Amino acid sequence: MKISIFGLGYVGCVSCAVLCKDHDVVGVDVAPAKVDLIRRGQSPIVEKETDDLIRTGVEAGRLSATLDYDAAVACTDISIVCVGTPTLDNGAHDLAHVEGVVEQIAAGVRHKSREHLIVLRSTVPPGTTERLMREKLGGLPVRVCFNPEFLREGCAVADYHDPPFIVLAGSDDRAVALAKSLYDGIDAEFVVTSFREAETIKVLCNVFHAMKIVFANEVARLGEAIGVDGGNIMRLLCKDTKLNISSTYLKPGFAYGGSCLPKDLRSLEYLARQANVRVPLISSIEASNNEHIAQMIRKISGHRVRSLGFVGISFKKGTDDLRESPFVRLVEHFMGKGYRVKIYDKDVVPSGLIGANKRFIDNTAGHILNALVQDASELRDCELIVVCKDGMPQAREVYEGKIVIDVRGHGQGGSGDCAVEKE
Repeated sequence: MKISIFGLGYVGCVSCAVLCKDHDVVGVDVAPAKVDLIRRGQSPIVEKETDDLIRTGVEAGRLSATLDYDAAVACTDISIVCVGTPTLDNGAHDLAHVEGVVEQIAAGVRHKSREHLIVLRSTVPPGTTERLMREKLGGLPVRVCFNPEFLREGCAVADYHDPPFIVLAGSDDRAVALAKSLYDGIDAEFVVTSFREAETIKVLCNVFHAMKIVFANEVARLGEAIGVDGGNIMRLLCKDTKLNISSTYLKPGFAYGGSCLPKDLRSLEYLARQANVRVPLISSIEASNNEHIAQMIRKISGHRVRSLGFVGISFKKGTDDLRESPFVRLVEHFMGKGYRVKIYDKDVVPSGLIGANKRFIDNTAGHILNALVQDASELRDCELIVVCKDGMPQAREVYEGKIVIDVRGHGQGGSGDCAVEKE
């Protein structure tokens, strides 16, 4: 098939990388930097496997990229919408990019003599797809599907090939059948449902993940106060796979962050306010998450030191995504208090930050990039080391003689005479 993919962020890049193995794919974006990287066979994002897959696709002539949306629609049969839906000030999803891309695709379809399939993968509130069909696509020879993605940054390619399920909603049976063909060779259950249910399940999954993380961290804080090991309690709870469903995310660690969980939680709260429905548990999630960060600030502040080293700053391992990273908030706090701060994160290269990731850090905390060091050994003169992420070097000399606070919550490879505190 011939496929155009609009938006070369995480979902778009991973989709390009995976689909170009068996299809002719054109990536479309408004950012020349992203388009140029794809054209050179390079991934615009830091994500396992994407570099090799994109390079192979470009070399084989199956993957290209363009700024010209009209040309992309003209030469393809399917357009997949993967643009971002960041948070507005009121907590709702910002749908401006989605609406703009759908308008672009509609304009391109008007010049075609054959029908076109539009597959929306961007996270949107319920009712969005139906509204776009009415307002932007009426009278055009298009079929429409909503196909939410469940890709985790750091293992997105693996998740694409091994999804928990594949959710599809379509304007008709033909639309669903065409969208299913994008998953040929993938062994997963297909769930065909309504547009509103498909839109809602994506947001609810992310809210549920956020809730599980906060629940485990509340257990850890309570356990610390009453002399109980929160990690052991949660491991015991997770043995109940019949009622407790899954152990995923149910491990005490640090606060959640990233581009999905925070914005989808705010969006659901906004929807509840609009409907005048009280959701006390959901409404308490962000407050509890903030309290976990506040407690860590108090814990670090309790040590009589003035120099801090942070091992990791992006919101999770295997990614350079700094959007709403709780570790960025930690660093900002202590830099603002006059602490001398150094940061080592092998995944974060300032010159490599692009798109929404770069805009976030530029608009909120660009100054922290000045604290990045190129080698973990440069943290040796810090009095206290905060270990934020897995996948970082465990150099003995970095941790020896230091106070080490491991915010990951499942052990740290500190050795010698370092004092390790587990959060």
